[in-house]
Amino acid sequence: MTKDAELEEGCEHEQTNLTSTGQLASHPAAKIHTLLTPWVSMMPRVRLQILMGCVCFANYLLRTSMGTCAVLMVQEYEWDLQAKGTLLGAFFWGYMVGNLLSGALSHEYGPGRVLACAALIWSALSIAIPFAADQGLTHVWIFQTLLGVSASPVMATTSALLATAVPLSERGRAIAARALALRAGYAVATVMAPFLCMLVGWRAVFSIFGSASFMFSVLFMGYVLTSTASPPVAAFSLRELEATGDADQHGFEDRVPQSQNAGVGYLSVLPLHVFVQPGFLSLLVSHCSANFALYTIMSWAPTYFTEVLHLPLEMVGLYLLVPAVSIGVGAVVAGLLMDRMLSRSVPLVTVRQRVLCPAACCGGAALLLFSSLSQPQIASVTITFAALCIGMMDAAMNANYMDIAPASTASVVSIANSVATLPGAVGPALVASLLSATGLWSLIWSSISACLFLSAVAFAYKGLRWVSLVSVAA
Repeated sequence: MTKDAELEEGCEHEQTNLTSTGQLASHPAAKIHTLLTPWVSMMPRVRLQILMGCVCFANYLLRTSMGTCAVLMVQEYEWDLQAKGTLLGAFFWGYMVGNLLSGALSHEYGPGRVLACAALIWSALSIAIPFAADQGLTHVWIFQTLLGVSASPVMATTSALLATAVPLSERGRAIAARALALRAGYAVATVMAPFLCMLVGWRAVFSIFGSASFMFSVLFMGYVLTSTASPPVAAFSLRELEATGDADQHGFEDRVPQSQNAGVGYLSVLPLHVFVQPGFLSLLVSHCSANFALYTIMSWAPTYFTEVLHLPLEMVGLYLLVPAVSIGVGAVVAGLLMDRMLSRSVPLVTVRQRVLCPAACCGGAALLLFSSLSQPQIASVTITFAALCIGMMDAAMNANYMDIAPASTASVVSIANSVATLPGAVGPALVASLLSATGLWSLIWSSISACLFLSAVAFAYKGLRWVSLVSVAA
């Protein structure tokens, strides 16, 4: 008898003894197997979305915390209002530049690997920010910029993963689940950052959040490295769109025969034909407007509630918790509505317009009202409704990017997200300049409202009425 046969017989004999004595159920390996059974039995795309959601949660956990920590950092280092605006905008400058590269990197190395590596880097940078701050404003600005660069692939890579792994009929819910994970990170940071700042200091916030992010990053990296399943390319999109009667309004790649699209490497990396379409430009206007509103709330809301509404910093988190959560709730509501309309054969463009345009109008009206309020409770309710509308806009916009080019989602999202990050990069410094010159917060919120109204009009007028790629090429 060979050694392998003896070993196999010994294992079988041991398992028989364990079973007969009732020890198998209490065996450590059996306990681990029992715990992992629900995870292993999940569909691969569900496991992917859970771990991807953890990384998205960590991303917003870190990027949101600076808005609160900056309040104490400015006091400790005696920085002025312009320095504060520069610091709050540093992340978005890096985020904007990084988005230009994330699509090409995702295409070259795979979205999963790019996201996992980026998550490890942004976790390490977050832990290092307090040490950089002790060296001066320039050093912390550099680290915040690098944090933005490392955090930038999150939308492009996750969009590419969802576009290839999730059917069109589930796309709205998948986008909503991702948005919920992102906003959960925002909500936790909104509540915990002020509390931790008062309890253990602002330096500990970066260390604690960075360590949590590192743990999630390691888990996702392990999944990426050990996963052998490759998600199917979203070739089903065209068939599902034909079922809704809206196939000719879908992305270009699905309508181009494979023989025409084969061998054109740059098309999948940088689909220029998409970027010149009026429908895409109207979508980009909506994206910029929504980001202007969201990033201003994320960066300046703690300052507004402490200096204008006169709340103590430890109370700010409680007043901003519900608005933070409502962004994710809005995304979930929008995702369910869009999937429901698609199941009833409503044309794809109409589905996106019915969600995005009313949400933009209502959000603009809410922020316009918010600018005139002086009671913290009423102001919190009003900005909560505005945040709900922004969440609905976010879900509709991100679903649209997948509609445009499912085979090139990472590239499309990376370019669009880079342009749409400009309000976040320029916004904090612009807000600081306007406040220094006029002292009018109402001017800030009114400007955001005007942008949201403009985006509703633009998207309602143009939508995504795409022309044929063949006619564009001709």
